[in-house]
Amino acid sequence: MRWRSLVGLGVLAAVSVGWTLRQLAPTPRASASASAATPAPRGPVATRPLALSTHPRVVLFAPHPDDETLGAGGVLYRLVHAGAAVQVVFMTNGDGYPRAVQEDLGVRHPTDADYIAFGELRQREAVAALRQLGVKRRAVRFLGFPDGGLAELWRTHWLPSHPYTSPYTKENKPPDADTVGYDGEDLTSVIRRVLSEFRPSLVLMPHPYDTHLDHAHTSYFVTEALSDLQATGALSSHLTVLTYLVHYPSWPATRGPSFDRAFPLGDLPDTAWTEAELTPAELDAKRAALAEYRSQLGVMNGFLRNFLCRNELFATVDSGVLQRIASVH
Repeated sequence: MRWRSLVGLGVLAAVSVGWTLRQLAPTPRASASASAATPAPRGPVATRPLALSTHPRVVLFAPHPDDETLGAGGVLYRLVHAGAAVQVVFMTNGDGYPRAVQEDLGVRHPTDADYIAFGELRQREAVAALRQLGVKRRAVRFLGFPDGGLAELWRTHWLPSHPYTSPYTKENKPPDADTVGYDGEDLTSVIRRVLSEFRPSLVLMPHPYDTHLDHAHTSYFVTEALSDLQATGALSSHLTVLTYLVHYPSWPATRGPSFDRAFPLGDLPDTAWTEAELTPAELDAKRAALAEYRSQLGVMNGFLRNFLCRNELFATVDSGVLQRIASVH
C-alpha cells in the first residue's frame, strides 16, 4: 500500500480539488468525483503569525524554478540569515514551456535539444535567484523529472518497467541518471533519499489543492516519501510540514501591498493559514531573486510580480479529512 495514515504529518496530500487520483471515501468538503466543483467561499479566515523553531533544518520542494521564490522567497531569506540549514529541491527543470522556449531562444518550432537547453537556462536562473536569498549552490538540488509529467508518473507510470517519456525533451530519465527513470517509484525513492540524508525538521511543499498538476503532485510524492520514512522511524513524526500556494482561482488575491486575508483564503477547504510579515530587507531580497527569472518574467510578468507582497502565507491541511486511500499498485 502506497498511502498510510498521515496523522503525524499534519497535512493532507492525497486528493486535489477537481480530480481524484486514488479511491477516496467521500467527505463533507472533499469530493471523490472527477468533476467535483471548486468549494464555495466560506468567508473571512483568520491567520496566525508564522512561528519557526530556533535553527531549524529546512527543505523546500519546488515543482519548477521560480516557485520557491514566489511561495517562500522572503522566509527563505529570513531562515538563511538566521543561521538555519536550508536545502531547496527542484522536482523539474521547468523545460516544458513552449511559449517561453520560443521567446527566449528565438525559435519558432522548438526541438528536444531546445527544451533541454531551456531547462539548463532555468537552472542557472534558479541558482542566481537563490544566491539573492543567501542560499548557496551546494544547497540546491535539481532532480530533473519531467516538467508537465508528474501527474503521469503518479497515475500511469508508477513502475520502473513503464517509464514516462517527456513530450518536450524526449527523455525518459533525469539528466546524467543511470539507474533512475521517469517513474513514480524512482521519484519517490529519490525524495526519500533527500529527506533521509538531510533529516529536516521543517518541510515546505506546494499545497495539495494547487490547481497546477505538477504542484499538486509534488505534494503527493513528498507526502508519500515522508509517510514511508516516518513509518519506519527514519524521520520523526513530529516534524513540521507547511504548504504554499501558487496556482488557484483568483490567487494571488491582493489588496494593496499584502495578500488578501479574506478571499480566497476561505475558499480553500481543510486549511489553516499562517502568515509571515516580511521585513523590507526580506521583500527586497525576494524582489531581487524574482528578477533573476528573466525567462519567466518575459511571459508571466504580471502574475509573478503579484507575489511581491509584504507577507507570505503558509498552510497546514487537516489530515482528518482523509478517510481512506486505497492503492491501485
